[in-house]
Formats: sequence, C-alpha cells, structure tokens
Amino acid sequence: MIEQPAFGRRLRLLRVQRGLSQTELAGDEVSASYVSRVESGRRSPNELIAAFFARRLDVPLDALTNPAAQDEGEHRSRRLDIAGKLLEARALRKDGELTVAAGLLRGIGAAATGHAEEDVLWEATWELADVLRELGDTADEHAVLADLADTALSQETPRLAARVATALSENLRRQGRLGEAVRTAEHAVSVTVALSPTAHERVGAMLALINSYTDSGELENAAGLADTLQETAEDIPSRQLRGQVYWAAGSARFLCGRPEDGVHLHEQAFAWLRPEVNLGAWARLCRASAALRLEYDLSDDATGHAARLLARARQALELVGRDDDMAELMLAEAHLALRQDEPERVLELTTKVCDSGAELPLAGLGQCQLLAARAHALAGNQAAARDSYRLAAETLDRAGAYRKSSEAWRQLSEMLAAGPGDGPAAATD
Repeated sequence: MIEQPAFGRRLRLLRVQRGLSQTELAGDEVSASYVSRVESGRRSPNELIAAFFARRLDVPLDALTNPAAQDEGEHRSRRLDIAGKLLEARALRKDGELTVAAGLLRGIGAAATGHAEEDVLWEATWELADVLRELGDTADEHAVLADLADTALSQETPRLAARVATALSENLRRQGRLGEAVRTAEHAVSVTVALSPTAHERVGAMLALINSYTDSGELENAAGLADTLQETAEDIPSRQLRGQVYWAAGSARFLCGRPEDGVHLHEQAFAWLRPEVNLGAWARLCRASAALRLEYDLSDDATGHAARLLARARQALELVGRDDDMAELMLAEAHLALRQDEPERVLELTTKVCDSGAELPLAGLGQCQLLAARAHALAGNQAAARDSYRLAAETLDRAGAYRKSSEAWRQLSEMLAAGPGDGPAAATD
C-alpha cells in the first residue's frame, strides 16, 4: 500500500544513498519534476510506477511501501549522531580550535556516506568549508565547495545553490582566478532571480559579483550593480549585510574617481559594521577604506585619515586576523609610507609581505611588486624600478587585473622613454 508522505521520504532517502539525481531516477519513464512531486508527497504513484522506482533503486517494492521500523530507527539514530558531532564541531570552532573542528567535520562526511540524511550532511560540509576559509586553506576550501555544488540538494534548491556559488566566487577571487570568479558570481546571481531583492542569498551573490567585477577592472559593471544594490540597502534585515552593501558601493565610487562619495558611503558602512559585533569585518573595512583613500583621495587630510584607520585595523587584526589579512594590511601600510615619501619603509614592508608565507593572490602579489617599483623610483634606483614595474605588469596581466596592469605598463613606458637615470618620480595616485 502506498501512503504519502512516507513513500516520498523513503524514495528520496534511497535515491540519495545511491547517489542518484532525480533525473537519473526518472529515466525515460517519468520526468524529474514528477519524481520531485512524489518525494515531496504532493503526488502518489500507482503500483506500476512504484515498482519502476523499486527496480531503478534495485530494492524490493516493500522497501518503499513498507520499510521496517528497525530501519527507520537506525536512520534516526545515525541522523542524531551526525547532529551531535556537528554541534561539537561548532563548539570547537567557537573556542578557536579550527584544526580539530575541521578534522571532526571531515569525519562526519566520511562516516555518513550513503547513510545520513542529505540535509544534515550538507550542513556539515558547508560548516567544513567555512572552517577551511578561516584556516586560510584556500585549495581545500575550493575542493569542498566544488563537491558541495555537485550535490542534489544544492542543484535542486536555489538558496543553497546561490550560497555555494557565492562562496566559490569569493574563493576564486582570493586565488586571483578573476575570470572564473566573475562567471561563478554571475551564476549565483542568476539562480536568485526569483528571491526577494533583500534576501540574504541574493544580496550576498550581488556583493560577490561586485567584488569580482572590481578586481577584474570591470568598473562600470561594478558601479551599476552597486547602485542597484544600494537602492534596497535600508530594507535589508541584516545590519552586517547592510554595512557590506555600503562598503561595496563606496569602494565602487572610489574606483570611478568619486572619492568624496566613497568616503561618505564608507562612513555609512562603519555605522552598521560595528567592532563589538564582528571585529574582523570592521578591521577589514578599516584597512580597505584606508587603502582606497590613499590611492584615490588627493585631499590634504586623506593621509591622516588613512593612517588612523590603518592603526585601528592593525590593533584588531593582530587579535583576529589571518595571515592573508596581515599581508593585505602591510600592503596598505606600504602605500601609506609611499604617500609619506618613505621609500625605505615601503621596501621593508613589501619584502615582509613576500617573505610572510601568506597565500597572496596574483593580483595582491602584483600590487606588492607595483608598490616596490614606485619606492625604487622614489629612491632614484631607476634600474630596480624598471625591473619591478615590468614584473608587476606581467603578474597583474596573469591575474586578469587589467586596469592595474595597464597602469604598471604605462609607468614603465614613461620611465623607458625618459631614459636611464632620468625617470619620473614615483606615482602615488
């Protein structure tokens, strides 16, 4: 006898255990949407279709229509065991034991293969990716997210698909794989079109796309998307997310040559991103806002404001920052030293960044080389400046950061045109 929704739940469990998608289970006999309706309990199959499902799953028909109570009990026990381990991993993460938490979460995935409810396993895998991000393990985080994107649950649920694609885009951006980051973020935005404009997943996907556009030099696209997002900023329920919207919108204004607007929007971001709520995010905003002021704001008080922001960022990041956070902070401090005409300090900081062991993306490495080139030029070492400009331009080209690479090639060309020993002073804009 076929009773819903019990039949649908059992069908879904057995399908997931065998690693089949709804399309694969449907075969040529029924549609994937029909399978979805059966699994959700909205449609009851007749006995012929039920027998077809049993054959596809290679189980007796009774396994679908009359599962043993003992089997259901075992499944519930496994589910509770996974949930308990997930809670333990979260507690370890909260206590700062990230490596131990990652090991426990990996164990959940290994033990649960083919047995656990996919929703609990999905949650544990998502938690693992988040922990790996905090550990700075970019390669492993990417592998875990790529596997998560291939799960049936991610492919069938737009919110989950968007979350995974957004995280993948940010991961690719940190690796300097900017073209892939843009395409992945565009996919994340596309799967959220049916969601509310202020839904967390849609806003997060749009922020990832703005960041990818910005890093790859697609400034008009970044500014247009930032304008769209800013229109709904005050309606976004999450204060942290609202602050990130103003952060992204302000950064786009800086990059488009409107520093006064950028400063104003970053001040709004600081109103929502509070250090007592998320110290790491607040410190990164301090660092990013200072770096943009140094590069695009030529007003007399920009250097002083940037110096104060970087001092606050250093105090916080020394407590909660990762290796890559500290490397990016030192790059911003090097830019400050360049603005203050201290080439020796710039070279000291850029050398520290290169020797720090932090996994800088190619674009970050190129920026480091560009700062070193400007410092050599400011110090009058034209030969070293030319070599560094060339190296920076080639690195930024490989990273896909074409706006910055064009700047490096231009400054190298000007230096070569001026002749040996008579190059232009270092550009600090």
